[in-house]
Amino acid sequence: MAFKKWQNVPEVQDPVSKLQASAQKYQSLLAENTTDSKSQAQKLWTSMSSSYWDIVFALVDANTKSMPASLAFDPEERLFIDLGCLPGVINLSAKFDPKSWLASKCAGDIFPVMTFSDYIAEAWAAITGNPAPVPVIGMSLNDRINTLNEALFNAQGQRDDFINSLAAKYPANINITQLLQTMDEFLISAMKVSMRVPEYREGDEPTRQKLAQQRKAYLDAEKSIQLFVSSAQKNEANPLPIPQAEKITALHDKTKIIAREILYSQIDAVKIARRTKKITDACAQITDQMKRAELRNTLAKKREYLTVPAKNARCDMSLIAQPDSMPLDYAKDYEIVREFTAMDIEMFNVPRVRMYGIPRIIFVPGQGLGTYDWSDNSLLIPAFPVGGNDKSVSYAIGTFRWDSDEDRKLKTPYEQQIKENRKKSLLVLAASFCKDYSLWLTKEKRGYRILPRETHKVFVNMFRPQADE
Repeated sequence: MAFKKWQNVPEVQDPVSKLQASAQKYQSLLAENTTDSKSQAQKLWTSMSSSYWDIVFALVDANTKSMPASLAFDPEERLFIDLGCLPGVINLSAKFDPKSWLASKCAGDIFPVMTFSDYIAEAWAAITGNPAPVPVIGMSLNDRINTLNEALFNAQGQRDDFINSLAAKYPANINITQLLQTMDEFLISAMKVSMRVPEYREGDEPTRQKLAQQRKAYLDAEKSIQLFVSSAQKNEANPLPIPQAEKITALHDKTKIIAREILYSQIDAVKIARRTKKITDACAQITDQMKRAELRNTLAKKREYLTVPAKNARCDMSLIAQPDSMPLDYAKDYEIVREFTAMDIEMFNVPRVRMYGIPRIIFVPGQGLGTYDWSDNSLLIPAFPVGGNDKSVSYAIGTFRWDSDEDRKLKTPYEQQIKENRKKSLLVLAASFCKDYSLWLTKEKRGYRILPRETHKVFVNMFRPQADE
């Protein structure tokens, strides 16, 4: 019996029994292997799709009946809600390891990351005015910031050790160690001014002056280190090899990227609290029954968006898992997100992020290509990607890039500077951009020339690193 915890709850068991009967008939029709049976099986599969939401709503109602302070779904419920899998009824690939999947955790980084069951639990916490539970596959905001601080410390150490080792080979009339210490100490301040964070933008004059002075000290030290590297490259007796100079640049850029991520995450805390309070205040005076209904309404609104990944890939839109399929590995997929984000850190320097914060990443059931949900600032990444994990993730980021380009820094050059795009409709243009952006991230940024020359040139200009103000 599925969901034994709810074995005496007909509202759960009835839709489960219906799905089980349909699944058995579906397998029987496929086994007949005739044209007619295959046609009937496809129609049956389509009708089975509604069972996903029938069961999810039943599980949510059963779990919220006692008005718990927080929702915590058990492993069997998570498998169904997050993957559309019901062992013994809808089975995944024999290679799928449920224990490993259930224990999967994503590394700490700039994005809030969660599964669909985590999203439901977070929505319930906001509606009832309780603290949001830590996502099962993710970390709390404070833990993510602490992880980023540790990553920054390590990145600065790697850069400093490497440059100090070169200083012994290329003596200079400057104190390399002191310059590196200055950069380490004032990096965050320099980024605060460059990013014009609220502390600098809205701070009093003494605060602004202090940050500006620290930024100047950082930039002066950075310039001196750059001159040292340039001088070493021009050393007549033993010029610094190009790969080592490039390594210094990469290590240094990494420190600035992580620093910006730390600041974005710190700023996000205010936006998250504001968003949650708005929901809590709106539901503060309603009855318990109405709060449960509000959670169902929230999921109903999300229901349409969960079909978008499949629509974009033009594949089956059912959230019931295809038999014998293999879901993505959340932790590995999130590493792809981190890699692509580092390639396009300017994606966060848009009005939408300044207003609503860093988009959440929600791993959702179903198959298709990743997308961006404008309604609640979320990147939706399907559990069963079509065309590979890289493609799915890059489409999610690409959709966000296009939809959040309110100042048209991307839309205008992409439309006007590429001849074939000038006559395309808005929808076709958006789809075209996501396809090209995916190739830009997955191929071009990795050293492969794939895009047409004209498109390549436009992308180089659009995504050229921005100099500090």
